[in-house]
Amino acid sequence: MNIDVEYVIATTDNLEKVDMSLYTKHSYEYRLYPRCKQTLKNPFKLLFTKVFKDCDIAFNLCGGDGYTDIYGFGRLMAESQLAWIAKLKHVPMVYSPQTIGPFQSRKGKLLAKSTLKKVSHIFVRDHQSFECCEKLKLDFKTSEVIDVAFALPYEKQNIISDKMKIGINVSGLLYNGGYNRNNYFGLKFDYKEFVNKLLAELCSDGNIEVHLIPHVNSYTRQIEDDYEVCENLSKKFGCILAPRFESPIDAKGYIAAMDLFSGARMHSTIGAVSSGVPVIPVAYSRKFNGLYGSLQYQWLIDAKSDMTVEDAIKTFFDYKNRISELCQSVTVAKEIYLKKLNDYKKELALVLKNTLSL
Repeated sequence: MNIDVEYVIATTDNLEKVDMSLYTKHSYEYRLYPRCKQTLKNPFKLLFTKVFKDCDIAFNLCGGDGYTDIYGFGRLMAESQLAWIAKLKHVPMVYSPQTIGPFQSRKGKLLAKSTLKKVSHIFVRDHQSFECCEKLKLDFKTSEVIDVAFALPYEKQNIISDKMKIGINVSGLLYNGGYNRNNYFGLKFDYKEFVNKLLAELCSDGNIEVHLIPHVNSYTRQIEDDYEVCENLSKKFGCILAPRFESPIDAKGYIAAMDLFSGARMHSTIGAVSSGVPVIPVAYSRKFNGLYGSLQYQWLIDAKSDMTVEDAIKTFFDYKNRISELCQSVTVAKEIYLKKLNDYKKELALVLKNTLSL
C-alpha cells in the first residue's frame, strides 16, 4: 500500500525484547506501558503513559491467542488495558485475528463488551468467535478470517528415519494441572495420565519414532514451560527430545519433518496443519473446536467432552490408523486457510484506508 511504516512495540517491562530486525526492514522501537496491577493502584498512570504517542493506529493480538476469561479475570483485565489506553489517547485500535470468548463469568462478559466497544475493528479466526461478537452486538465491526500463524514461513528440517516419525507436543501448563495445579481448565480426563499412557504405548512400537516437541518456553514461569516436562518425559520413555527453539519459525520447521503430529498447544497444531502434516489436536477449550471447525477438520480429541483416558487413547490410535483421511482433510484445510489469509489482507487494507484516510 506504499505506506512508510515505523513500528512501536507496546510491552510491559517483563517481556523480553526480541531483535525485530530479523523480521522487518522497517524501523521499530519498544515502548513500555504500566502493568495492570500498577494502574489498579493508580489509575492516573493510564492517562500519563506515552506508549501510543504519535501513533496513527494500533493492533492488538492479545498474546497471539485470544481475548477470553478462561485464563482468569486478571489476565482479561491486563489484555483489556491497551484498548482503554488507545481510546484515552484517541488512537484507533484493531484487534488482530484471534479467538474472542468464551466469557464464563458475568464480570468477564461485561468487561469484554465495554472493552471491545472501544475497538475500531475486530478480526476473529473462527466462526464461533464471530458468533460471540454477534451476541455482544459487535458483528457490525467484526470480520471472520484466520490466524496469522498459518502464514508463518518455515524451512522443513531434514530428519531422516526408516520409522514413522510422530511428534508429540506436551503442554506443560496442562500437564502441571493448570494455574491452580488442580485441573484449572476443567478437562474431563486426566491429561497427565493420558500423556503417560500414550507415550508408553507409542514407544513400545518398534516401528514408531517419537519426538517430544516443546512449543512454549518459559524460564520464569515453570508451570507454563513445555520443555522441562518434555525433557523429563524423554528420559522416562526414551523419546527423542526436540531443542528449545529460538523462534516459532524453527519450531514449525521441526514439526514439518514429522509424519504425524499431536499437540495441546494451539499454535503447535497450526504449525503442523499449515506445513502439510496430519495433526491430532488435543482440545482444552472451544478455541480449538472453533478454529478447526472453520477448517472443516474433524480429527480432534476433545478433552472437554465426556471421554475417559482410555477413550482418548483409543481415539488417537483410530485417527492414526486413518492417516490418509487426515491428509485429505489437511488438503481441504489448506484451501480454506489460504483463502481466509487473502481475505484478511483485503479487509485489513480497507480498515487502513478507512481509518487513516489513505
